[in-house]
Amino acid sequence: MSTSKKIVLIDDDQDLCDLLQIELEALGRFQVITSNNSATALTLIKDERPDIAVLDINMPGTHGVELAKALAQEPLTAGIPILYLTGMANPEEVSKLGGGHAPLNLISKQSPRADLVAALDALGAVTE
Repeated sequence: MSTSKKIVLIDDDQDLCDLLQIELEALGRFQVITSNNSATALTLIKDERPDIAVLDINMPGTHGVELAKALAQEPLTAGIPILYLTGMANPEEVSKLGGGHAPLNLISKQSPRADLVAALDALGAVTE
């Protein structure tokens, strides 16, 4: 039986998606499914039913906070923990967007990968 956590990563930067997928899957604890298309992200997350959804905030089309609100309204996805991955400077900027997730789970794209892994581990503990 696998103990890896399934993560869906949505970010319009395909290179970043590919890099994070490689780095996280190399740890052997995560299965990562990526998409750089925010328009199809809701369907992908409903289909995959991940343990954690990692959402970029600033994307063309549907930004991450809007996507998180849509996920919260869907019975199949309402309980999925959300981690915002962002280039924005601080959580206050994100909260101004009206995310509605409490507590606000946010990590900078510039953070060390160990911080990202720690955030994923903390959220993953919620789903066990």
